[in-house]
Amino acid sequence: MKEGKKITTNSVVLQALSATDLKEVLSFCIRRTFVKDEQIVRQMDRDNSIYFVETGELGVAQFSDSGREVGYIELKAGENFGEVSVIDGGPRSASVTALCESVVTVMPFATFQKLMQTNTAVNILIMKQLTAIIRRLSERVYEFSTLSVNNRIHAELLRWARKFIDLDGVARISSPPTHAQMASRLSCNREAVSRELKRLENQGVMEKQGSRWIIPDCQLLQKMVDEVHRI
Repeated sequence: MKEGKKITTNSVVLQALSATDLKEVLSFCIRRTFVKDEQIVRQMDRDNSIYFVETGELGVAQFSDSGREVGYIELKAGENFGEVSVIDGGPRSASVTALCESVVTVMPFATFQKLMQTNTAVNILIMKQLTAIIRRLSERVYEFSTLSVNNRIHAELLRWARKFIDLDGVARISSPPTHAQMASRLSCNREAVSRELKRLENQGVMEKQGSRWIIPDCQLLQKMVDEVHRI
C-alpha cells in the first residue's frame, strides 16, 4: 500500500458538495494505492474511516472461520464503502480487497460524521445507497431460499446484463466476473457455474467473444428468470 498527497475526487457522494466545502473536506483525507489482491479492510476490524474509490475495482466479501469466501459485490470508481461503520460505530461487516491496482481516498470518521450532520444532500445520497443495499440483500435472501443453483446463475447473469444493455436489447458485458467470483457470490462451486454457462452458450442464451460476454436477447433471459419466480 502506498500513501499519496491530498487529492480531488470523483465520488458520487462528495460531488454533492460545493467546491469550497469539497476542498475543505478533502484537506482531511489521504490517497492510498493498493496492489492487486491487497486487503484494504478486514472483516471485524474497528477502523471506521470511509473509503471512496478513485480508480480500479474492489471486491467485497465475508469469510467463514474455515476460510470460505462469500462474495457480495464489486466496487468501481465513484463508489464508496465503510459508511455502515461510520453510522453505527460497529466493526467492519465485510472484507474489501483490491481486484487490480486501485486508488482510494480515505476520510476519517470524525470528518465524515461532521459532514453528515451538516449536509442534507450527502445524507440523502447515503440513505439511497443504504436502501439499495437492503433491496439487493433482500433479493439475494429470496433467491437463496427459493431458487436452484442454475436459476441463481441465470438471475446473476441478468443482473450483470442490465449494467451493459444497449438500446437494441443486447448486453455486451465487457468486464464479466470470473466463474470463481460468481460461485463465491452464489454460494456454489465454480464447476457448477462453468457447466451452466456452457449450457446457456449451447442454447444461444449467451455467447463469448474474447473476454466479453454477449447476451443477444436480454428479454429472453429476463423471461427465464421471471418464469421461475412465478413458480
